[in-house]
Formats: sequence, structure tokens, C-alpha cells
Amino acid sequence: MTIQRVGHVILRVRDLSKAKAFYQGVLGMSIAAESDRAVFFRFGGYHHDIGVFRAAPDAELPKPEQVGLAHVAVLADDFETVKRMHARCKEMGVEIVGAKDHEVTKSLYIKDPEGNTIEIYWDDPSYDWQTKGVALVAHPLELDET
Repeated sequence: MTIQRVGHVILRVRDLSKAKAFYQGVLGMSIAAESDRAVFFRFGGYHHDIGVFRAAPDAELPKPEQVGLAHVAVLADDFETVKRMHARCKEMGVEIVGAKDHEVTKSLYIKDPEGNTIEIYWDDPSYDWQTKGVALVAHPLELDET
């Protein structure tokens, strides 16, 4: 018996409609199921990848240095998609936290409407992580089109 991978992530949010606008409208996820207290989103054919559950309207937002989830990472098909998502987030007024070249990945970090950090990344095939290991580096990454 072995555990295979992370199956999904569930986040608590104060506003389901803002979460729907972000996860569906910005990230392009489809809705797998929804109720008055939750929405399940998915990429492709999996039953759900990210779920959001309604919290109290006055629930405290995440803090940068609190214990708990640091970010949710979603994998892009190529580096051009990461750059297009950067441009899309700028156009849509999504808070951009930064962009980093981790050598093994090229990553864009943004905030959802509730302050959760979402990483949109591409696995760089030119970095042989199986030989070199996972690099614990964070070089600046330019994503603006030139």
C-alpha cells in the first residue's frame, strides 16, 4: 500500500462568489459541483482539484507568517502559459506576489481574493532534478513580454 500523490486541496473562503470568479474566471477551472456552502473546481477530467468551503463572513484572512498552508501550486503546460497567466492577472487586477526561477520550476505567485497564495508554475525540463536534486533557490524571474 502506498500513497500516490496529493489528490486535492480545500480552502476556506468568506465569499464563494469571489472564489468562483477567481478559480473559474482567472485560473480557468471548471466547476465540478457546488452548493450554498462549497464549490469544487477541477482541471480536465479529475473529479476535483481545489475545493472552497464558505467560512464566516468575518473570518480572519491568512497572515504571511502564520503556521499552515503557504500556497497551492498549479502546474502549467509550458512557460508561455505562465507568462500569459502573468499578463492575464495584471489585466484582471489580480494581486501578483512575485515570480521566481527555482531552476526546477519557473513560478508566478498570485493571491486569490481571500489572500491565499497560488503558484502557477512550469517544470523546466532542462533542469535534471533526478540527478541534481530539487534546487532550493529563488532567482528573480522576468515574465513581462519584451
